Amino acid sequence: MQISPPDSDAQAIEGYEIDQLDLKIIELLQQNGRIAYSDIARSIDSPEATIRYRVKRLLDEAIISISAFINMGKVKHENVAYLELEIDPVFLEASLSQLISMKSISYIASVTGEFNLMLEYIYKDNRDLLKFINSLKSNPEVKRLNSKTILTIHKAQYPARVQP
Repeated sequence: MQISPPDSDAQAIEGYEIDQLDLKIIELLQQNGRIAYSDIARSIDSPEATIRYRVKRLLDEAIISISAFINMGKVKHENVAYLELEIDPVFLEASLSQLISMKSISYIASVTGEFNLMLEYIYKDNRDLLKFINSLKSNPEVKRLNSKTILTIHKAQYPARVQP
């Protein structure tokens, strides 16, 4: 990983240099993923060809992806549960692969603290959630589990912003 000097206007993200122009483009795309390149160019006073090139590079390098996010507070038929898992470290990679492949898991991360994984599980009803929790509890690789049902989402900022 390259480390930029503190006074540099570029940031190194896993070996990829993003500068202030990239950050401005990313910010505009985060506000509206369907914004036209011409509108971005006009907004930041840069040639449209440069914007096209930069967006393509950001996409090709997997620095950004453009997708739709569901506002779970507006969706009435699905609910979100937050689960913390302590997985036996020997089986962590295999467990991760299995959990990542599940469509009902919207978020999963390795974390510090008393649990080593946290995830968000989207469920249709209490029966669905109970079935999922029981399947996790019956798995010998899962040492402990803590679950919380999310009642109301007050803020969901997806994706997170990179600070300049």
